[in-house]
Parts: sequence; structure tokens; C-alpha cells
Amino acid sequence: MSNESKLAAGTIVSFSTDLDTPAFTVIPKITNIGGIGLMSESKENTTLADTNKTYGAGMQDAPDKSIKGQYIGSDADQTAFRDAAKANDSMIIRVQFPDKPDASGTGTTAEFTIKTLGFEMDEPTGGEWLMFTVNAKQNTDVTWTNPVAGA
Repeated sequence: MSNESKLAAGTIVSFSTDLDTPAFTVIPKITNIGGIGLMSESKENTTLADTNKTYGAGMQDAPDKSIKGQYIGSDADQTAFRDAAKANDSMIIRVQFPDKPDASGTGTTAEFTIKTLGFEMDEPTGGEWLMFTVNAKQNTDVTWTNPVAGA
């Protein structure tokens, strides 16, 4: 196994609107998914007896999601994702990273549930690709799966 860092190129983003028995569909042409994970805010818990400020961890929160992609109006899978976002549906997102330990292995995988907050076409300009944005909030912890070597 290599100790080299991996490029994000080859990352696959999928979604499922069935939260009970997920059936994932790859969303083509995604260019950015944003940060993945949860972070706690610091909460001061200094008492009168303390001589320095002290802190604890508050509730965890996920970064706002802004899923961006190249707009392909005729692609059925991308259309299904955009339509679910337009309806403000909840969905499970699966992100499969390309950090496979070998050719037949699997890379790191992250799964989490989001509540979509709509869809918009980004401002078009003459020399750029048509792009779209789906904003969302992460509603669950992330289930992380570590890379596994193939058989």
C-alpha cells in the first residue's frame, strides 16, 4: 500500500431517496460536494475558581452542503437528483473516494443523510460550462468505511 496522497479525481457521488432500503444512483458530472463530517463548536465552561478560561465541546454540526455539478439536461440520473432537490426531498449521499489500496480494492466511503434545500442553475456565461447547485443540510453523522484491499 502506498503512503502517497491521492488526488480527488475519480471520486464518485451517488444518492438514494429511499432512506430505508437505499438503492444508490451515481450523479454524473459532480464537481464539488463540500466538506464532509461533523465538528463541535467550543463552549466556554470557566468557573470562578479557574485562573484561565476553560472550554468543552458543544453539539456537533456539519458544514452547509453546496453540491455543484455540470448541468446535463438530458441525463436521467442527474435529472432524478435535481428533481428530488427541487422537491426538498431527504436523501442519502454516498461518496466513494479513489484511495483504493490496489486495483481490485475499495476506497474510503462516506455515507450521510441530507435534507435538500432546492436547486438552481448557476449564472451562465458565454465561455463556461452550464453548472447547477443543490444546497442542503446534513442531518446525520457520517458513516465512514476505510479502504480495503481486493481479494
